Formats: sequence, structure tokens, C-alpha cells
Amino acid sequence: MPMETESTPCTLTITGTETARHSASIETVTKVLNGIQKTAFLLATAKHQQPLQTRFSPSKDIKRLYTLQVGIPEPGSYRLPIIQLSLEPDLFPEHDILSAVNELFATVANGSRERLQGLLPDSRFLEKVLREMARFLPRPGSRWGMSFQHGAQPPVTLESKVVRTVEHWLLQEEEQDATMTVTGELIRIDFDKNLVTLRYPPTARELECSYVQDIEDTIVENRRGLIQVTGRFTLDTEGHPKSLTDVSRIEPVDLSQMIFDSFEQGERALCLDPPLVLEPFLDEESQQLLIVTDDVFDLRVYAQTREQLADDLAAEMFFLWDEYGKEPAEQLTVTAQQLQAALLNRCREEKTHAA
Repeated sequence: MPMETESTPCTLTITGTETARHSASIETVTKVLNGIQKTAFLLATAKHQQPLQTRFSPSKDIKRLYTLQVGIPEPGSYRLPIIQLSLEPDLFPEHDILSAVNELFATVANGSRERLQGLLPDSRFLEKVLREMARFLPRPGSRWGMSFQHGAQPPVTLESKVVRTVEHWLLQEEEQDATMTVTGELIRIDFDKNLVTLRYPPTARELECSYVQDIEDTIVENRRGLIQVTGRFTLDTEGHPKSLTDVSRIEPVDLSQMIFDSFEQGERALCLDPPLVLEPFLDEESQQLLIVTDDVFDLRVYAQTREQLADDLAAEMFFLWDEYGKEPAEQLTVTAQQLQAALLNRCREEKTHAA
């Protein structure tokens, strides 16, 4: 019976407040592991120059050679060993797909678009890989983060800001100003025509949206409740969207807690201890804006998406820190002195690692 050989082992580490008890939610772990496996299949398919179908499904040979194995969790925040096994003795190291996954993650984390295009010169594979990463990477305000380590190489930290890089690359520069996000109720899906219809709460109008094929799985997963749709738009005379085209993202409205232990602005980092915990909610009138409030810091911040909310919140916290945290107390009103005390009690400024 042939003996199995294995690739250089990798370690996936889930970090953050979610892992305070050295555990992680099933939802988080399965989302990340499924995302890494699909990314590995895409990289392997591109490596072997196999045809890329509109609805990606790895071939039997790709599955046989590149299905990954996950081991027993190890002590740590939440650490999972991952290996690639093979009955073919000559497969490694040339076809060590985990090495390719690690190189991909490192390239994206470093923000090197030119190097990424060298790894995936076929733009179709590049787009599919980026869309898959956008689905499983942590988002701003998430209770978890992740890192990936291949063998003895330094671990690659994939923080929430990495998903912003991925989404920026997915949006063409000339299209960014024409892109918007709307929230509504999903009513119909037409898979043959790549169309979804949602009800837009401010006008009760039904909006027909054409979507790109790659996000079809996401549509099926989120066919219940309110969803957020991002794409190019056409407005009516009153400034409301009347149609959306080239929909690039569909996801459920996420009202889960947002937890921030730091904010970054250029080379500055504002660290909070204990972390700032916020509960987003939708505005009652239009249901288009996510809102967070905090009485201690006198915050009320709103935006269309969680990513925009995190950006605006960071800008607001740095404004408060600069305007109140650094001022002489005698020059502030009593209310402003209370805000200053709250800031000084929980916040400290540091230089970012990139500085």
C-alpha cells in the first residue's frame, strides 16, 4: 500500500476577543477553513492551467491532489494545524499548494498588487481569488482576526484592514465614484438572467439588480431578511436609486457587535483599554444607515456599510483625542473635562507598526 507524504505543515490562528476562552465559533472556523480550501483549489487550477468555468468547481484531479486536512486544535488563541497529504511521493515540494496560499496571503497583506498579478496573471482567476478572500477575511469591528504560518516562515497577519485592500482591488478605479450600497428586502432571484429584485424601503420601489456570476453563492446564502447590495447605480429625479447594475457584493445586514481595541490613522494608532464595544442599528426612517452610539465618548456615527462606519468612527475618535485629549483641562468646559477624563482613562496613542 502506498505511503502518504505530507506538505510542510501550516498553522491557522484565530485571534481576538472571540477566542478569549481558547475557542472560536463554528461559523467563524468553517467560513475561514472553507475559504482557504476554495482558494487552494483556485490556485491549483490556475497552476495546472485547467479551464475556469463560470461556476467554479474543481476537477476530480484537483480535488484528489489538493484537498487539505485540518488537525486537532492546539493551545493558543485558537490554533489549527493544516496539511496537504498525497499518495504521490514526488508531489512535494513543487506542488505544495499551502506554500502558494501563504505567498498569496503575504502578498495581499503587504498590499502588493503588482506581485499579485505576477502570481495570478490570468485576470479571471485573480478576480475569483480576491472575491473568495473577501468572503472569509475578518471585517472592521469583528470580534476575531487571523494569521497564517507556513512552516518556519514568519506568520502572515490578516487583519480587518486587509479586506479593505481586497475590495479596493475589486473595484475598478474609474468605477469607485459610481458605486453605492443600498439596503432592502430580497424578493426574487432569476438565475438564468443573473438578476435579483429587492424592495427599497424609502420608496417601497422594487429594484432590479444585475449581478456578476461570482457572487451567486452569496445570494443563495442570504435569501432571507434584509440584505445590502453594492453596485453601480442609476438615480431618479429625487436622488433615489432606480436600478443597480454590475452588483459586486450581496450580504445580509450585519448588526452584530463591533469591537475596537485600536484605531489607525496614517502612522498613528489610538489604543483603547478596555475595547470600545458598539451595537449597530438601522435608522428607522430609511433603513439605509447603520448607526452606532456611545454615551461615554458622546458618539453618534452613521454610514451605509460597516466598513464606512469603521472609517468614520476612527476619524471621530481621533478628532476627539486631538481636540479634547490633548487640551489643558482648565481651557475646557465641565462637560468637555468629563470627556477628556474618559479619553485619558481608556486611550493611549502609539506609532503604527508601519511607521
